[in-house]
Amino acid sequence: MENGGFQQLRPEGLSEAARHKIMPHSRDDVVAVVQKTFPESAHNRVLELLDTYGVESYERERERVQLAILKLSEGNEEKLREFVAIAKRDYRDVLFWAEYPEEAKLDTPQKRERFRKMCEQFGIEPPQNL
Repeated sequence: MENGGFQQLRPEGLSEAARHKIMPHSRDDVVAVVQKTFPESAHNRVLELLDTYGVESYERERERVQLAILKLSEGNEEKLREFVAIAKRDYRDVLFWAEYPEEAKLDTPQKRERFRKMCEQFGIEPPQNL
C-alpha cells in the first residue's frame, strides 16, 4: 500500500537481516532464546556470560548482538564464550555472521585465510576443518 508516496514496510515480507535492522529486540527475546537453546541448568550461567557484552559504551545494540551470539553458538557454551569475546572486540563481526550467513561463508581460499588470521588475532584456535 502507498502511504504518502512511500511503500509501507511489512516485517513479514522482509529478509531476516532486514527485519533485524528495523525490529527492536528486547531482553525478553534474549531470555526466550536462551530458554529454547540451552538446558535449564545453564540458563543463569549463559545469561551472565551474555551480559558481559553491552557493558562498555562502545558495545552497541546489546540485545541484537546477544541474539546473534546465541544463534552462532548453536547451544554450545564454549562457542558462546568465543563469540562474546569476538563481539566485545567488534560486534559487527557477529552481526555479519548471524544475519548474512550466505555472504559470510568461507567458500574461497582467501576467505579461509582471512578467517584464520582473525582467529590468531583473537587468540582463538580455528576449526580443524578450515
